[in-house]
Amino acid sequence: MREKRQTIQKGLVWDAVSTATNHPNAEEIYESIAVSHPSISRATVYRNLNMLVEEGKVRRIKVLGGPDHFDHCLGKHYHIQCLDCRRVGDLELYDEINLDTWPMDTHGYELTSYEIVFNGICPDCQIKRAAQGQ
Repeated sequence: MREKRQTIQKGLVWDAVSTATNHPNAEEIYESIAVSHPSISRATVYRNLNMLVEEGKVRRIKVLGGPDHFDHCLGKHYHIQCLDCRRVGDLELYDEINLDTWPMDTHGYELTSYEIVFNGICPDCQIKRAAQGQ
């Protein structure tokens, strides 16, 4: 991964991702930057997010039925997505999942990496469901 030059815009995107307490999607990152830098465009944010992912500085989290989310923590860990509000968070597992040692038929593929996203209902949405009698 070749590091591309640092620009002010890329720095703004990095700051937004690295200081986020959640796993924001590109639109949320754009909105957080636009508050103090209204001239920044969505295209600039998306382009710089992609560059940060390519450079290995940010992890892209692909989720079901929604936009990609981004994480600045690159260490091995897992994510969980709320099926109602689509929020993504970290999932702490007490026993590590290691697919590298699991017997599996990869149909000739060499396994080089994997991304696991668990699905569930977050505490806030559980409360909303209970209030609605679901």
